[in-house]
Amino acid sequence: MAFWQLTKLRVIYPVLLFLILFVDGTLMSSMGGLFTQFPWHILPTLTLGWLFLGVQFDVEKELPLWFYVVVVGVLFDMYYTGIFGTYTFAFIAAVAVMKQLRHILDERVLSGLFMYLIGLLIYLVISYVSGFVTGIANVSLTSFLLYEVLPTIVLNLTIAVVSYYPVWSFFQFLR
Repeated sequence: MAFWQLTKLRVIYPVLLFLILFVDGTLMSSMGGLFTQFPWHILPTLTLGWLFLGVQFDVEKELPLWFYVVVVGVLFDMYYTGIFGTYTFAFIAAVAVMKQLRHILDERVLSGLFMYLIGLLIYLVISYVSGFVTGIANVSLTSFLLYEVLPTIVLNLTIAVVSYYPVWSFFQFLR
Protein backbone atom coordinates (compact mmCIF):
# COMPACT_ATOMS: atom_id res chain seq x y z
CA MET A 1 0.00 0.00 0.00
CA ALA A 2 1.34 3.41 -0.93
CA PHE A 3 2.06 5.98 1.77
CA TRP A 4 -0.53 8.46 0.47
CA GLN A 5 -3.24 5.77 0.66
CA LEU A 6 -2.37 5.02 4.27
CA THR A 7 -2.31 8.73 5.05
CA LYS A 8 -5.77 9.28 3.56
CA LEU A 9 -7.40 6.87 5.99
CA ARG A 10 -5.33 8.14 8.93
CA VAL A 11 -6.48 11.69 8.28
CA ILE A 12 -10.03 11.31 6.99
CA TYR A 13 -11.32 8.80 9.57
CA PRO A 14 -10.50 10.89 12.67
CA VAL A 15 -11.58 14.15 11.02
CA LEU A 16 -14.95 12.61 10.16
CA LEU A 17 -15.17 11.11 13.65
CA PHE A 18 -14.81 14.50 15.31
CA LEU A 19 -17.14 16.11 12.78
CA ILE A 20 -19.76 13.42 13.46
CA LEU A 21 -19.33 14.01 17.19
CA PHE A 22 -20.60 17.55 16.74
CA VAL A 23 -23.20 16.60 14.12
CA ASP A 24 -24.58 14.18 16.72
CA GLY A 25 -25.29 17.00 19.15
CA THR A 26 -26.46 19.38 16.45
CA LEU A 27 -28.94 16.81 15.19
CA MET A 28 -30.28 16.31 18.70
CA SER A 29 -30.58 20.01 19.41
CA SER A 30 -32.14 20.90 16.06
CA MET A 31 -34.57 17.98 16.00
CA GLY A 32 -34.99 17.66 19.76
CA GLY A 33 -38.69 18.44 19.58
CA LEU A 34 -39.23 15.50 17.29
CA PHE A 35 -36.88 13.12 19.11
CA THR A 36 -38.23 13.88 22.58
CA GLN A 37 -41.98 13.99 22.06
CA PHE A 38 -43.70 12.52 25.07
CA PRO A 39 -43.30 9.62 25.89
CA TRP A 40 -40.49 8.90 23.42
CA HIS A 41 -36.85 9.83 23.86
CA ILE A 42 -34.79 8.93 20.80
CA LEU A 43 -31.01 9.35 20.80
CA PRO A 44 -29.15 9.60 17.50
CA THR A 45 -25.81 7.96 18.21
CA LEU A 46 -23.94 8.77 15.03
CA THR A 47 -20.61 8.81 16.85
CA LEU A 48 -21.04 5.26 18.08
CA GLY A 49 -22.21 4.33 14.59
CA TRP A 50 -19.02 5.69 13.05
CA LEU A 51 -16.95 3.78 15.61
CA PHE A 52 -18.95 0.66 14.74
CA LEU A 53 -18.16 1.13 11.06
CA GLY A 54 -14.50 1.53 11.97
CA VAL A 55 -14.61 -1.76 13.88
CA GLN A 56 -16.59 -3.52 11.15
CA PHE A 57 -14.26 -2.42 8.36
CA ASP A 58 -11.15 -3.04 10.49
CA VAL A 59 -9.53 0.39 10.52
CA GLU A 60 -7.46 -0.55 13.56
CA LYS A 61 -4.86 -2.06 11.25
CA GLU A 62 -4.07 1.42 9.92
CA LEU A 63 -4.76 3.76 12.85
CA PRO A 64 -4.99 3.81 16.66
CA LEU A 65 -8.72 3.23 17.10
CA TRP A 66 -8.59 2.97 20.90
CA PHE A 67 -6.97 6.38 21.18
CA TYR A 68 -9.82 7.89 19.18
CA VAL A 69 -12.44 6.03 21.23
CA VAL A 70 -11.05 7.44 24.48
CA VAL A 71 -10.63 10.97 23.09
CA VAL A 72 -14.15 11.01 21.66
CA GLY A 73 -15.53 9.67 24.94
CA VAL A 74 -13.78 12.40 26.92
CA LEU A 75 -14.93 15.09 24.47
CA PHE A 76 -18.48 13.73 24.57
CA ASP A 77 -18.46 13.87 28.36
CA MET A 78 -17.01 17.38 28.46
CA TYR A 79 -19.11 18.86 25.68
CA TYR A 80 -22.51 17.25 26.23
CA THR A 81 -22.88 16.03 29.79
CA GLY A 82 -20.33 17.65 32.07
CA ILE A 83 -20.11 14.38 34.02
CA PHE A 84 -16.71 12.92 33.30
CA GLY A 85 -16.44 9.20 32.67
CA THR A 86 -19.96 8.12 31.78
CA TYR A 87 -19.76 8.20 28.02
CA THR A 88 -16.03 7.54 27.97
CA PHE A 89 -16.69 4.23 29.67
CA ALA A 90 -19.79 3.61 27.52
CA PHE A 91 -17.84 4.15 24.28
CA ILE A 92 -14.94 1.98 25.45
CA ALA A 93 -17.20 -0.85 26.62
CA ALA A 94 -19.34 -0.79 23.46
CA VAL A 95 -16.33 -0.79 21.13
CA ALA A 96 -14.62 -3.53 23.18
CA VAL A 97 -17.66 -5.79 22.91
CA MET A 98 -18.07 -5.01 19.21
CA LYS A 99 -14.41 -5.88 18.61
CA GLN A 100 -14.85 -9.20 20.42
CA LEU A 101 -17.99 -9.95 18.42
CA ARG A 102 -16.11 -9.05 15.25
CA HIS A 103 -13.85 -12.07 15.85
CA ILE A 104 -16.88 -14.35 16.18
CA LEU A 105 -19.17 -12.98 13.48
CA ASP A 106 -18.48 -12.74 9.77
CA GLU A 107 -18.46 -9.61 7.59
CA ARG A 108 -22.02 -9.77 6.30
CA VAL A 109 -24.41 -6.89 6.81
CA LEU A 110 -26.73 -8.71 9.22
CA SER A 111 -23.82 -9.88 11.35
CA GLY A 112 -22.53 -6.33 11.46
CA LEU A 113 -25.94 -4.97 12.41
CA PHE A 114 -26.22 -7.55 15.19
CA MET A 115 -22.78 -6.45 16.41
CA TYR A 116 -23.90 -2.80 16.34
CA LEU A 117 -27.14 -3.69 18.14
CA ILE A 118 -25.22 -5.30 21.00
CA GLY A 119 -22.79 -2.37 21.18
CA LEU A 120 -25.67 0.10 21.16
CA LEU A 121 -27.46 -1.78 23.94
CA ILE A 122 -24.31 -1.75 26.08
CA TYR A 123 -23.86 1.97 25.41
CA LEU A 124 -27.46 2.75 26.40
CA VAL A 125 -27.47 0.53 29.49
CA ILE A 126 -24.23 2.05 30.79
CA SER A 127 -25.60 5.56 30.28
CA TYR A 128 -28.86 4.58 32.03
CA VAL A 129 -27.12 2.93 34.98
CA SER A 130 -24.78 5.87 35.47
CA GLY A 131 -27.71 8.29 35.26
CA PHE A 132 -29.65 6.20 37.75
CA VAL A 133 -26.71 6.07 40.18
CA THR A 134 -26.14 9.83 39.98
CA GLY A 135 -29.87 10.58 40.28
CA ILE A 136 -30.28 12.06 36.80
CA ALA A 137 -32.37 9.21 35.40
CA ASN A 138 -35.41 8.40 37.49
CA VAL A 139 -37.48 6.34 35.06
CA SER A 140 -38.33 2.71 35.50
CA LEU A 141 -36.47 0.04 33.60
CA THR A 142 -39.59 -0.81 31.60
CA SER A 143 -40.10 2.80 30.52
CA PHE A 144 -36.43 3.06 29.64
CA LEU A 145 -36.54 -0.07 27.49
CA LEU A 146 -39.84 0.74 25.81
CA TYR A 147 -39.60 4.49 25.28
CA GLU A 148 -35.87 5.08 24.88
CA VAL A 149 -34.04 1.90 23.91
CA LEU A 150 -36.52 0.59 21.36
CA PRO A 151 -36.92 3.82 19.31
CA THR A 152 -33.20 4.57 19.59
CA ILE A 153 -32.37 1.13 18.21
CA VAL A 154 -34.84 1.55 15.34
CA LEU A 155 -33.40 4.95 14.36
CA ASN A 156 -29.75 3.98 14.64
CA LEU A 157 -30.06 0.60 12.95
CA THR A 158 -31.91 2.32 10.09
CA ILE A 159 -29.07 4.82 9.76
CA ALA A 160 -26.54 1.97 9.87
CA VAL A 161 -28.37 0.02 7.15
CA VAL A 162 -28.60 3.05 4.88
CA SER A 163 -24.97 4.05 5.38
CA TYR A 164 -23.35 0.59 5.45
CA TYR A 165 -22.53 0.12 1.76
CA PRO A 166 -21.67 3.76 0.98
CA VAL A 167 -19.22 3.83 3.89
CA TRP A 168 -17.82 0.44 2.87
CA SER A 169 -17.15 1.74 -0.65
CA PHE A 170 -15.70 4.94 0.84
CA PHE A 171 -13.27 2.91 2.95
CA GLN A 172 -12.35 0.86 -0.11
CA PHE A 173 -11.57 4.11 -1.90
CA LEU A 174 -9.40 5.30 1.01
CA ARG A 175 -7.40 2.10 1.13
